[in-house]
Amino acid sequence: MIKASEFLLSQNQALLANFSELRADPNHAKPMIQFMKGDPTEFGHEHCKMSQIGYDIVKSEIPKSQNHSYCHSTGTQPAKQAVAKHFGHGKNITENEVIITQGVNQGLFYCLLGICDPGQNILVPEIGFPFFDGIAQAYQVEVRKYKLQSDNNWQIDFEDLNSKLDVNTKFLYVINPSNPCGSVFSKEHVQEIINWANQNHVLIVADEIYYGMSFGDFVSFGELADEGPIICLGGMDKLFFTPGWQVSWMIFYDKNNHADAIKQAMFNLCQLLLHANVFVMNSLPQILDQLTIFYARDKMIHFKENHDFLIQELNQIRGFKCIPAQGTIYLAVLIDLEVLKVKNDTEFAKKLLLDQNLMLLPLSWNGTDKYQGVRMLTIATKDVYIEMIARLKEFVSRL
Repeated sequence: MIKASEFLLSQNQALLANFSELRADPNHAKPMIQFMKGDPTEFGHEHCKMSQIGYDIVKSEIPKSQNHSYCHSTGTQPAKQAVAKHFGHGKNITENEVIITQGVNQGLFYCLLGICDPGQNILVPEIGFPFFDGIAQAYQVEVRKYKLQSDNNWQIDFEDLNSKLDVNTKFLYVINPSNPCGSVFSKEHVQEIINWANQNHVLIVADEIYYGMSFGDFVSFGELADEGPIICLGGMDKLFFTPGWQVSWMIFYDKNNHADAIKQAMFNLCQLLLHANVFVMNSLPQILDQLTIFYARDKMIHFKENHDFLIQELNQIRGFKCIPAQGTIYLAVLIDLEVLKVKNDTEFAKKLLLDQNLMLLPLSWNGTDKYQGVRMLTIATKDVYIEMIARLKEFVSRL
């Protein structure tokens, strides 16, 4: 047998590695309900789709001959100009500060390769999208988890953050709005984080794929960017409910040019993986102009209704405790292991799947050992929730 590379063998992508642990019975009497993927289109909710205006714009771009050719590896000029225009926040951002990527994961990958060397470290939230948990290890970059305050809207614990910082720290990774917590940082807390980064000369990588998806106000790190460099990542995935299109972006807010070398390194990386879909990229200017950056935000009232309904119902189930979200499509639900007679949330998820054919994502799969529970989605239809809650109640009643 020809052996795979040590690089890939050492790379244990945390979330994906766990999926094989949940095995459904294909002959189960009840139809499968699965809440695993953070895909807003999964349940066919009427408010989780691109506007017909957007579809028509893309259709109009398909026949154009220039949209079937290679373009610059950092993306088409119209797409980069559109992102700079709509997400510049008055910071004199131009197309030269924008890279179009094939999904935000590619942007995170660029940050790891373009910023870090073996033996260095990065600071990531103790509970969050665990992209770096496996791949950083393969690059011999240490992932240091900083604490979040679950009783304070999941804000950063700066005392703990300071204890993780040293001369080998390359960047601070923040997820705002948050997957899986559903938290949205206040303007004051965003400013606190930026001040901390400036004082400690640490670059910020801000994952803003859920841009604007707040039940209240939302402030981007790009809006408050000042002295120190900030890289913001966003995309069409959640903004326009098109995760399968895989058109996202990176924006460099760096008025003092501290990160020029990093930006050039990422330009070089783009030549290895090339670019996203050209006709979708060239649809972006019209889509942003006509549907605006508030497209997802304006749908949040519907997800808030689901969020409130889930809290009301789930908090009545023995052993369940919801931590209210401030936005996104997620709700963190803690479980009492003793009450539910399981050793961890993975065991709970396995038993629930076998008994009820209901698949929920354990919170611990989001890079944490501290929090045991499940990540709930707020983008299903009411009939799905009614059935799901009935199954949960039936399962728990027999424990």
